[in-house]
Amino acid sequence: MAAAPFVLTVDVGTSALKAVVYSRAGQVLATAARRYAYATPQPGWAEADPHAWWEALESCFAELAHAPGGLHQVQAIVLTGQMHTAVLLDSQGNVVPPTILWLDRRAAAETTELQAQLGLPPYQLNSTYTLPKLLWLSRHQPEALRRCACILWPKDYLRYRLTGELLTDYTEVGGAALLDWGAMTWARSRMDLVGAGASILPPLRRPEDDGGPLLPDLAARFGLNLNARVLVGAGDVLALITGAPPRPGQVTCSLGSSSMVFAPLPADRTVLDPTGRLYVYPLLPYPLLGGVSSTTGAAVQWAWQMLFGKEVTFAEAITQALRTDSGAGGLVFLPFLSGERSPFWNDGLRGAFYGLTLSHGRAELLRAVLEGVAFSLRYLLDLFAGLGVHLDTIALAGGGSSTPGWSQMMADVCRLPVHVYAAEETVTRALYAYACVALDAGERFDQALARTFGAPAAYEPCPDQEPYEQPYRTYRLLAEFADKTLARSEAAVSTVPLKDKESPCSEKPDE
Repeated sequence: MAAAPFVLTVDVGTSALKAVVYSRAGQVLATAARRYAYATPQPGWAEADPHAWWEALESCFAELAHAPGGLHQVQAIVLTGQMHTAVLLDSQGNVVPPTILWLDRRAAAETTELQAQLGLPPYQLNSTYTLPKLLWLSRHQPEALRRCACILWPKDYLRYRLTGELLTDYTEVGGAALLDWGAMTWARSRMDLVGAGASILPPLRRPEDDGGPLLPDLAARFGLNLNARVLVGAGDVLALITGAPPRPGQVTCSLGSSSMVFAPLPADRTVLDPTGRLYVYPLLPYPLLGGVSSTTGAAVQWAWQMLFGKEVTFAEAITQALRTDSGAGGLVFLPFLSGERSPFWNDGLRGAFYGLTLSHGRAELLRAVLEGVAFSLRYLLDLFAGLGVHLDTIALAGGGSSTPGWSQMMADVCRLPVHVYAAEETVTRALYAYACVALDAGERFDQALARTFGAPAAYEPCPDQEPYEQPYRTYRLLAEFADKTLARSEAAVSTVPLKDKESPCSEKPDE
């Protein structure tokens, strides 16, 4: 007899929504996914349409309703999704545009201003976060904030459409720069900085708490159990703990559009990075050391589309790239297509190819992008080592782990074994675990999570050859040079008197 559906999980990502049904034993029974686009009205800008997320959810639910087992036995519904992306709702519950995506960089100046006022570390406040974007709106589109009656985040918005309840959780608030990390409450006074009242902040809950009853019409429409518990859920920072069974010595790289690279720390071990390049994340069941890279999988998708267009499928383009020699013929790529978070925390950094010659073709360029992302991972791992954190294995998860040849390349570049546990399925594992905890008082989160893992696919670094050592050294020099040069340039501009900054074209012509 087929296993009965237990929990329906939803992950609303930047460019796609996925719904996954789990059995009580942690087995994936069915999945459905839908893609959508986002707008880039100006360079560095990125805006979403929340209604497209809802249409994707409706389509996935309709598909799963006709899958074996259907949805009528589901006992819980839990959501996760992209963080930092604020959804503004008016008093009628309608979306107030624009919905500014996390990867939008228009609020770089506002971020600098807020950092000067608040003195927060970059992992608590950077330009991907919500607070600077609210400050930008208050200055450039104040009508949007005036119309806003409540602020939510993507998974909260979809849950609101399912239940009518306005709620969020601690992870979203931490990713909005609106959390008082010491008191674990809203930092309400920060709303004064952006000219908005704290009344627009929704109630704060834990991920496993109830998020309100399912609306009857939706239950009937999709054949859902009307009594299924809709839980609050958490942001996709859950990927930090769902790429592999956690253990000290193993670092997990969740490789999606961006990458989260974190390693669990023993409960009795304190690690601090005095430079602030890495940080310890405390909002999940155990402490994690690591950082986040902004455009990793997104850089590969960009390179494929720009270099190959519609002529060649993604899989074939990757195959062509892997047929070229390691080191991409001396070509090195910096994957900073939307600034960079860890380890530079510099919104002004930009991507670049170095070493181009007339002999390079598009296959070598795509290989250089794949290698550049691998170099960015190794850079972070070198910082781990510098803090005395021993690593013996990389656990690779997320959609990028299914890219042919990339896992082996990561092993060769980083000189560590790579284990792939989760393939494309990552964050929804934690949603299953939260459902187990919520529906069974005796269940432990880590035990439930462990049930979702099988044996990993393993990739060992190639022995007796280090073809990536020189390109990696070049990558480090280029990345550090770009970061330091940009910092010096910004410092120089900030010290030039205003009259000297004016364009020569503004001067009066000689009489």
